[in-house]
Amino acid sequence: MTNEKILRKLENFDPELCGQLRSALKQQRTTLSLIPTTNAASPFASFLKGSTLGDEIIDHHKAHRQSRLEKLAISRAKELFNAEHAIVRTGSLAIASRVVMLALLKKGDTVLSFNLRKSEHCTGDLQYNFVKFGVEPDTLELNFAKVQALAHKHRPDMIIYSPVNYPRNIDYAGLRKIADEVGAYLWIDLGQNSGLVAAGKIPSPVPYADVATFAASDALHGPQNGIILCKEKIAELLDKTVIETGHSSLKKNVLASLALVFKEADCMEYQDYAQQVLDNARGLENGLLSAGCKLLCSPTENHLVLVQLPEGTNGSVVAEKLKTAGLMVKAEQLLTAEDTINYSILRLSSLDSATRYLQAEEMEEVGRVLGQFLNSPQDDVAMQVVNKFIKKLVEDLPLFAEDWLPEMEAFDDGDAEMSIRAMIHWNI
Repeated sequence: MTNEKILRKLENFDPELCGQLRSALKQQRTTLSLIPTTNAASPFASFLKGSTLGDEIIDHHKAHRQSRLEKLAISRAKELFNAEHAIVRTGSLAIASRVVMLALLKKGDTVLSFNLRKSEHCTGDLQYNFVKFGVEPDTLELNFAKVQALAHKHRPDMIIYSPVNYPRNIDYAGLRKIADEVGAYLWIDLGQNSGLVAAGKIPSPVPYADVATFAASDALHGPQNGIILCKEKIAELLDKTVIETGHSSLKKNVLASLALVFKEADCMEYQDYAQQVLDNARGLENGLLSAGCKLLCSPTENHLVLVQLPEGTNGSVVAEKLKTAGLMVKAEQLLTAEDTINYSILRLSSLDSATRYLQAEEMEEVGRVLGQFLNSPQDDVAMQVVNKFIKKLVEDLPLFAEDWLPEMEAFDDGDAEMSIRAMIHWNI
């Protein structure tokens, strides 16, 4: 049964559900997202995830043994990130984060964390003493001497760095040195920088971290899984915790999809995509600056752009108005080392724009239009200007540009060609 026939039958059977599907597709096609966690999946990965591999799970009685698909995903993750050990079976980044804490911390342990990251996952029995470090309010940079002093004062069992709100590269070796001085584990969450790290476009924290985590979605165009990379010395402890916390039923379609995106990220096309991400972030910055906006932690060194909201502006209201106009943004607070000094910002990302094959010059125009809106009365007239611009910009854009798919030679193997036709016929 073809996808078109399935969709027609599904629409007749469940029009309410199909209406939501149609609405989601329309939103994706008629809007532009600058939200870091919003990005289209690889068509290859989507095909594998929707294949009949999804009908098979690896029985929990065999959970201690790795299937061929799991081994393939693990080996590719290790090679891509130059990691000693990898875990690919946690279903989300939140789950991966809880596994790390359960494996390496005891109740009441002290955690020195950048902007208190990962404390949001501490519910139930996960009770630790979190101490914050952050960027200085005047320079918006990390003062490593102050971080070192905090570490020696509080003697943390773990130091966490997660740059979800920070568009600059930092000295990972410096963090490693501080962790070693106090005998702490160093956990670095790559966030949406995982793709740029995989492509070698920004420095990798993996050699310095005891543990590194990231989501397989967003930057890597994969399924919504959490990935854990770690040093060999704690691999057995983490593996044991994964099994003991119930993460034993694995779907083959997800493992196949993961293995695929790790291979894709090792291709030249992904290198080009990652460069486009960087170029688009700089283009977005230039456009916002030309419109008179104030940027924080600029110039960007990754996919993030932080624009400070005009004084008195409600970030949630701005985000809702822009969503109505077709531009998806995320309102946040940029925290600093001083609890009383924070900045209201829009946290913008170039990931999805690059996936849809927008160029830096076009993103500069996006930045200019967004900046003009922020500095306007933000009324209906201003919203209409944004809406008209976005509609014209995205009307012919794909959700995932074929330019980013790896180039492959045409099939000349008759058996292989017949096999593909059979899989298409049976919707495998």
